[in-house]
Amino acid sequence: MRELIHFDLEQWGVNLIYVVLFSVVLAFARVFKGLVVKDDVNKELTEKDNVAYGVSMAGYFLGVSIVYIGAMIGPSNGLMNDVIAVLSYSIGGIIAMLISRIINDKLIFSHIVNVKEIVDNRNVSIGLIQTASYVASGLMIASAISGEGGGPVNALVFYLVGQAFLVLYTKGYINASTYNIQEELKAGNLAIAFSVTGKMLAIGLIVMTAIGQEFMGWKQTFLAMFIDGGIMIVLLFLASYLFDKVIIPKSALRHELVEDKNVGIGVLDCCANVMFACLMVFLL
Repeated sequence: MRELIHFDLEQWGVNLIYVVLFSVVLAFARVFKGLVVKDDVNKELTEKDNVAYGVSMAGYFLGVSIVYIGAMIGPSNGLMNDVIAVLSYSIGGIIAMLISRIINDKLIFSHIVNVKEIVDNRNVSIGLIQTASYVASGLMIASAISGEGGGPVNALVFYLVGQAFLVLYTKGYINASTYNIQEELKAGNLAIAFSVTGKMLAIGLIVMTAIGQEFMGWKQTFLAMFIDGGIMIVLLFLASYLFDKVIIPKSALRHELVEDKNVGIGVLDCCANVMFACLMVFLL
């Protein structure tokens, strides 16, 4: 009984250390983002009551949390070494996530100035897309830095490959769309924003799974990444088509999102994409 109590107390002591470390990581994330983006959190949230900014920040901190959890996954090398590794990978992951934000803004949503839309125009649709970008990048980065390893070099390579996947798949979806997604988002179409958010989160989950392969040598690992990622993306688009035909058979998804701006359908489409992606991740 004493040994059990001692073990529990010791484990909770370790847990407390990681909770405190998480608070430190969140504080770093807030300060570092302010230095990079040069925004004023207090002004936007408490003075201007900017909902779009609040949604974006929520996505940022959720992405940071995912990165932190990814950094914690793996075999233990002793408490002190583990804490140093988690802190180092978390800080590196946060830096990578902000780099991904810039890449996603420039390459995926090149016609949208996110800072202007969120801060000046208070565009909640863009805030939602920014949230999806942070979370999708966080999932991908968490997968790159988690596991038994290969070290920082492997993590960096997997991050670069994962970021390329994320851009290519999301940009491909936007280009294949029959309507101008970026213009709809700039116009504040929340239905489109939720729909695109679902696609980005689903793609983030798929990329997370694709780059989370057990390392079997570069050639074999990359081949498995491309095959698994490609198959899951095709299945995701098939799932979207089935959603359109099965869930709302009496109306076209495009009409509901673009013409009616039906937020309920947008939310449902978002959830359907995430559900199908989770199913594929589980099956793989």
